Amino acid sequence: MTSKMIKLVRELGLQAKNANFDSTCKVCGCAINGTKPKSEVVAVKIPTESRKQSWIHTECLDIQYHQYPKGYYPEGTVISSKMTMSQKDRLLALQGKSLPKEEAKPETPKETPKMSKKSEILLPKTSEVPQGTDNGGAVLATLVAPHLLQHVEEGVQSVIETEIAKLSLPRETILKPLGDFEEVKVGMTHPKFEELLDQAKIRINSIAVGPAGSGKTFASQQVFEALLEIPQELGGFKNKSLTVDNNFVVVSCHGEMMPSDIVGPMIPQINPKDGGEVEINRMTDLVKVYRDGGVLVLDEFDALVGDTAIAVNAALSGERWTMPDGIVVKKSEDFFCLATANTMGNGAGRGAYSARNKLDGATLNRFAGGIIHWDYDTDFERNIIQDDEICDFFQDLRSTMKETGIQRIISPRHMLSAKKQKDMLKWNMSKIKSKALADWTEKDLRTVGMTSSFIERTIGGAC
Repeated sequence: MTSKMIKLVRELGLQAKNANFDSTCKVCGCAINGTKPKSEVVAVKIPTESRKQSWIHTECLDIQYHQYPKGYYPEGTVISSKMTMSQKDRLLALQGKSLPKEEAKPETPKETPKMSKKSEILLPKTSEVPQGTDNGGAVLATLVAPHLLQHVEEGVQSVIETEIAKLSLPRETILKPLGDFEEVKVGMTHPKFEELLDQAKIRINSIAVGPAGSGKTFASQQVFEALLEIPQELGGFKNKSLTVDNNFVVVSCHGEMMPSDIVGPMIPQINPKDGGEVEINRMTDLVKVYRDGGVLVLDEFDALVGDTAIAVNAALSGERWTMPDGIVVKKSEDFFCLATANTMGNGAGRGAYSARNKLDGATLNRFAGGIIHWDYDTDFERNIIQDDEICDFFQDLRSTMKETGIQRIISPRHMLSAKKQKDMLKWNMSKIKSKALADWTEKDLRTVGMTSSFIERTIGGAC
């Protein structure tokens, strides 16, 4: 519900709202809170700031100073606040302030009638009115023009800022559930994030297929946190007490994994009834998240050998899962499974992922309707790294590799390492490049256009 303060500020024609972002007020220097309790903020022009508008606390609003900052109107034009004295009284009262004494004093009657508070404007001199025109019309035009210019300029600036924001990817994602529910602030996201979240809302087993380091696992935790905030009726978790520590499970798959690593080993125990030995299944975290709810990430799923991958089928297909000791585990309605892979599970091929295994067709069918093609996102990388020199090199190198057929991995991890080397070790870009490509062959380096001196320095270890 809109507060009295926001409603009153809007009567001025200023933009005001409850903040949906975290920031700092340019007036008082205190925090603007984008989560409950949300700060009430108003967009104003701060003369000392280069930005067109800045968000400040509504209680920090100075009516005359912020609504008409010095220099905003043409020189010689003086405009008082549009607010009536009644509005000003109400706003100051809400801000816990009182009117200045000079305004509270009754005005001394003058021989000439006073101008209305709403139109207290310095009129142009008679000599400034063009000759041969209707003086009344010229005066009226002089009065109206600043207001028209203000609205046009603000309107154009608003459109420009909106369009620039659309291009500034990756922008923060804010989910707005239907109805009266609060919006959910997610943060920086991959362009495929919302597609993944939609799959998670309806609990479709999904597999994100893309290169190493492209943010698949990171996005899965963002999905978990979003499902905690989204109402159950819109696809969120029913159990809001789930935690990342207990209910967000990442299983790193590899070629040596056995089916027992999926369901858990059988542990011999003494039967208290007859003293004999029995075997009891020890549940893995994977089984527990299936039972209790949460997000299960099968990382590098295509690294599994066929028999082990098949062991997951029961968890991905049915509502119940029978353990080796006969115990039946019921699947939680809050359970969502995401597999991440570098290939489509078609087996060994060329390039950096040649060691990946072929997955059984029945296993792949468990992800029917849930395949997401997940590539690197250059804007996301730039937003994280915050260094154009580093991003330009690695992203251009990646493009050249694609054109020349070089099958190697250049991931954001290369850029993060380069960022640390540059900022913390003060390395120059030449040394950073050589270190990043130290495992390349001379043939590959020449194929992507590296010079002989660079190749000698890189392979020779002189970097």
